[in-house]
Amino acid sequence: MKNKLKFLLILSLLGNVLLGVFLFPSNVIRVKFLAYKIFGFQTPNEIPSFNSLVLVQDFKPKSALEAPDTRKSNLPSMPIVETHGHLGKMFRTNPEEVSKNLTELGIKKFINLSFTTGEDFVKLKAEYPDPRIIHFSTFNWKRLSEDNFAEKMLSDLKIDIANGTKGIKLWKNFGLNLKKKNGERLRLDDPELDPLFIECAKSGLIISIHTADPVAFFSPIDEKNERYEELLRHPEWSFAAKEFPKLDQVLAERNALFKRHPTLTFVALHFAESANELTNAEKFLQDHPNVYVDIAARIDELGRQPYKAKAFLTKYADRILFGVDGAPDRGKLEVYSRFLETTDEYFDYYPEHKPRKGFWKIYGLGLSKDVLEKIYFKNAEGLFAH
Repeated sequence: MKNKLKFLLILSLLGNVLLGVFLFPSNVIRVKFLAYKIFGFQTPNEIPSFNSLVLVQDFKPKSALEAPDTRKSNLPSMPIVETHGHLGKMFRTNPEEVSKNLTELGIKKFINLSFTTGEDFVKLKAEYPDPRIIHFSTFNWKRLSEDNFAEKMLSDLKIDIANGTKGIKLWKNFGLNLKKKNGERLRLDDPELDPLFIECAKSGLIISIHTADPVAFFSPIDEKNERYEELLRHPEWSFAAKEFPKLDQVLAERNALFKRHPTLTFVALHFAESANELTNAEKFLQDHPNVYVDIAARIDELGRQPYKAKAFLTKYADRILFGVDGAPDRGKLEVYSRFLETTDEYFDYYPEHKPRKGFWKIYGLGLSKDVLEKIYFKNAEGLFAH
């Protein structure tokens, strides 16, 4: 019995010693160094300084690759039409600064995709009267809680049209979150909304629609999610829960909407959520001739597949619009123009004042002047000529 107790005591002490050794990374390195020396290998005399507990959001390695932006001017080489802009209190902008930036940054037209309707839309237009700014309104979703919501929404839409809206901005809550009075999810292709889209077509409005989000936002927030860090910062952006429809379902509803209104022009924002699957993106454009796509907030996806992306943007140059998503932003324009115009390698897809989405970098496409002109301004000028 005593021998058994002694054995257990020795075993316990040995376990504590091993725990003390391997609990601290520096001790693990000492053991490794000792093993190397036993086998005749040389090791440093001192343990290297290191931090073994770096948080994901703090991991910001500085690349040793020399890849500077050598352009004389980092802005786009020609005037641009910003087709995915946002203005107002939500985006912390003021009219004087916006107008100044439009001039300094070479933005000839700025499409303000607002989330306003009714009196709020009228006030926003009055606050930003610069003629270079084209204002969009949205549908009055507050009516969903009322009886005969579509009829009332149509009346609100006609008021916005009379007040000068040039298009409609639809956000991702349409298809993911919005519900009817009975609690049923409002599908993107709900036939009750047809009168609104018919009125938009009749009035020559353009529908800019943001549907869903990247596939990572519909996946679990775990070690396999390439946008893990971003979703840790914004877990509210995740649609992985069962309460939300699947990504494929939402996109199918959107595509059905496009097909049911062939005389209405749509802009599928954020590259139609197909920037990560250009084969699907090609089929999408072929199947929906009344739809354009923009590159806003998707150069991170396009730029890591530069050969395919260049071929795609060249082939479908007539269907692609320029946008960076947000207020006029020099930093974004510098990155976007570098992506479109140069053949630079391995650079950040975001400016210093914006966070990264995932641990990768992008490559420039070096598009031709003809393609650049179409994407930067010609396509948009034709689209928004009215």
